[in-house]
Amino acid sequence: MNNPRQKSGKHRSQIEANARRKVAKRWAQLANSTKYKIIATKHSCIDVTSEIINECFDGILLDLKERSSAKSYNVQKRILRRIVEKRQAQSVHRTLGRSSNRYANHLESLNISRSMNDIDKYRFCA
Repeated sequence: MNNPRQKSGKHRSQIEANARRKVAKRWAQLANSTKYKIIATKHSCIDVTSEIINECFDGILLDLKERSSAKSYNVQKRILRRIVEKRQAQSVHRTLGRSSNRYANHLESLNISRSMNDIDKYRFCA
C-alpha cells in the first residue's frame, strides 16, 4: 500500500538533500578561494573601523580614557594605532583562522593601513 504522495515526498526530500549538499560543497570551495578571503577581510575591516570610530571619537576629537587623553597628540595617535592593530588582527583571525603561511599577516597589514586612512579621513573631514 504505497501511497504515491509518500513516494513523491521521499523523492522531494532526497532532491532537497542533494541540493543542500551541492550548495554546502560550493560554499566550501568558495570559502577557500583567495578572492573570497580578500573580500571577507575587507568587509570585516570596514565593520571594525566603524566600531572604532563610534567608540573612540566624540565628534571629530579623539575620546580616550582619562589617563590617555592627558598625553600628547603623538602618543594618542600611537595608542589609536595600537587599538586599530589589535582589532584588525582579531577580525582577520576570526575571518581566516590560523594559517601556515604569511597571508593572514599580509591581509592584516592591509586592513590596518586601510582602517587608519579611513580614520584619518574622518578626523580631518577629508
